[in-house]
Amino acid sequence: CSGAAAMETRLQFDNRNRTLGLCAKEHFVSDDNVVLTVQGRLDTSTGGVEGKLALRKKFFPEASQAKWFTRADLGASYDSNTDEILYGVQAKKSFELTFDGLLTLDAKGGVQMSAAKRKVWKGKVELSQKIFNFTEDQDLKIKVGYDVARRQPYGQLRENNWTLDTDFRRTWSLKYDL
Repeated sequence: CSGAAAMETRLQFDNRNRTLGLCAKEHFVSDDNVVLTVQGRLDTSTGGVEGKLALRKKFFPEASQAKWFTRADLGASYDSNTDEILYGVQAKKSFELTFDGLLTLDAKGGVQMSAAKRKVWKGKVELSQKIFNFTEDQDLKIKVGYDVARRQPYGQLRENNWTLDTDFRRTWSLKYDL
């Protein structure tokens, strides 16, 4: 087992729940690209806790297969909100639109299925621009995309520690990485 990277922690506030959450996530990665992800969220207002657990095998294509996909995942996940185990497959294909690779078009898709045969489809297309040294010691990443399953656009503005997510209509969230 290759071990774990540093635990990711952040504070998160969104306009739906209107509460501050303390979030933590840890990835444990094996030498053969099997990833165990453990994440949790503490609602600082109510004291409620929610968690997710995922076990995935990641596949990266050989050069001859790279025209079809950039990465594929196969695995299972558990979410304490639904108390359900989902099994699924997903894939991603990235297209570099500039020579330096800082502007990309990504297509993502997948399906998850529960033991009760409930299916959850996912599909997204997003345009992403990275800007290094936007200001001194500050990088910026801008994403604009369309979620096919939810039939709505979304956007993200990310600076070194701050992230703003929005659907451009009703919802937004603000995250600060600790």
